[in-house]
Amino acid sequence: MSGKPLRRKLIASVLLLSSLSPAASPLHAAASATMAKEETGELDLSATKALFDTQSAFFVDARSEYAYDISHIKGARSLTMSRFDEQFPEFSQNKSAETLIVVYCIGPRCGNARHVAEKLKKNGYKNVKVFSGGLLEWFHAGFPMEG
Repeated sequence: MSGKPLRRKLIASVLLLSSLSPAASPLHAAASATMAKEETGELDLSATKALFDTQSAFFVDARSEYAYDISHIKGARSLTMSRFDEQFPEFSQNKSAETLIVVYCIGPRCGNARHVAEKLKKNGYKNVKVFSGGLLEWFHAGFPMEG
């Protein structure tokens, strides 16, 4: 059995058990949040940093080019909503459809990362995740940036 189905069963078990015991409600909340993030393809800070450290993903900054030029996650490339159709051909020549892509914006309330992620998926990229904490969370953690 692969890790993902096993993990989903474990989370489902925690949800079931914690619903029977009010004392386990924080555990229930944490398991619910983890399952929701898995289903939507969102990554938290620790998962994103692990991908960065192992160079297992390609990072895409969905903010404006101006904001990208000021600062971005080290090694990230700009792919904006406003110029997606113009930028995508060059992007697709350099990244295969199997590449794990992590898209981010400024923070959790910015929808640009989700929009760019959806456009990437519609254009054949199947392994696209969104770092929901965005550049602000990355910056506050003191992780590598450039610009």
